[in-house]
Amino acid sequence: MECGIVSGPCHFLHIRIQNAYCLRALFLVPWSVMIRFAVYLICIAAIAGAYATYGGESQTASVRDISTYSHADISGHAYRQAGESNYCTSASQLYDSQDVLFCSQIPKLDRFRLFEIDLSRGRILFYEHGVLKKTFPVAYQAAYGKWFQTPTGYFEAGVKKPKFKSSIVPVYMEDAVQLYEDFFIHGIPYYEDGTRVTSQFSGGCIRLEDDIASDFYHEIQRGDSIVSYTTLAGLVSREGTVQPVEQDRFWVRQRFNSPLKVDWTWREDTAENYIQHTGIDLAPPPAGGSGAVDFPAYAVADGTVVQVVRNGQGDRGLGNTVLLSHTIDGMAMYGLYAHLDSIDPAMYIGAKVNAGDVVGVIGNSGYGCDFWRVGEDGCDSTNEPDTHLHLEFKTEPVLDAPVPDPACGISAEVHSCVGSTSEDPILFGYLDPMEVLFK
Repeated sequence: MECGIVSGPCHFLHIRIQNAYCLRALFLVPWSVMIRFAVYLICIAAIAGAYATYGGESQTASVRDISTYSHADISGHAYRQAGESNYCTSASQLYDSQDVLFCSQIPKLDRFRLFEIDLSRGRILFYEHGVLKKTFPVAYQAAYGKWFQTPTGYFEAGVKKPKFKSSIVPVYMEDAVQLYEDFFIHGIPYYEDGTRVTSQFSGGCIRLEDDIASDFYHEIQRGDSIVSYTTLAGLVSREGTVQPVEQDRFWVRQRFNSPLKVDWTWREDTAENYIQHTGIDLAPPPAGGSGAVDFPAYAVADGTVVQVVRNGQGDRGLGNTVLLSHTIDGMAMYGLYAHLDSIDPAMYIGAKVNAGDVVGVIGNSGYGCDFWRVGEDGCDSTNEPDTHLHLEFKTEPVLDAPVPDPACGISAEVHSCVGSTSEDPILFGYLDPMEVLFK
């Protein structure tokens, strides 16, 4: 940086500001006291201006390309840029440089303290005041598609146990935090003799390496909000299908076959106290400061409208619902699009539908109102809307299970649950939407 950014004696002497040569010249050049004082003021102003202008630009430029930083570099720089959606600060502690991608990801809920479990990328994200504070890597999680896979949905952190023994197998787990009912986040299990469990099998719990588990245990507080989810990033559609939502914006708020605890009965066999989710729930990004946004649901393939159910007219909790017949990969099936805020006028029984046609606007309808909420559901609930598309594929055009499931019924008149089954949904005529839609 040259002193020539200002006019006058500094420019004449070609003095370098960064080495304070302007000030040194005050004593080397035989000027009068008044001239020397004037030069002094000019040089001080030049130094301050150069530092503010060029020093600030240099510092800003050094943090723009943060994807190449090491963990130490990342934790020491600020990412937030004016006009950008950035949720990291200079205090954010990212596990590695790849976690920078989370800095542009808006939190799923507006909470003072929020933990997100991204099962697709194997990360736990801790937000405070909407700012990403820290990321934790997941060591193991339950395999997808298995009974007792890691649950997805909205939860609150439950009990914390520094050490406890499993009720299923004789192993101990330390730094355990209750995620949901019988599912915990904890360190690597070990046997009574101290030998660590080497198997990656997990009965739905999330394992963290011991040092990470200890850090997470001390960071999370009982009652903190938790969102467990997967993403659609990088998935490739099957030929002849389109995605029911904007793939790059939506996330899977509830997976197929995800366990849901029931409270209307209790059985000695713990497994029988759970029902399984029969579809996938696809949630849009939070509205943030932009207000509510209407997101359309699209027909995933060509087909015909076989049933239209209006909210409050025997919807059984599904709200505004459309059933379409599809043939995908040579297999005939029915797609159920539920909880719509509104149904497109073109959706009437017998209407022909093309892949990509709008079925309706995604909402949270059910039982004659906007029933589904984050937290406590209900027509009178003031909680924020749980806006999502509940999408099922099944072998019959019915609202409940194609194969009767009396074990899931809660009364003599109801022979199957809607949206869930007592065991693996595939046993009752459902298809996994992820396998239907993606290669």
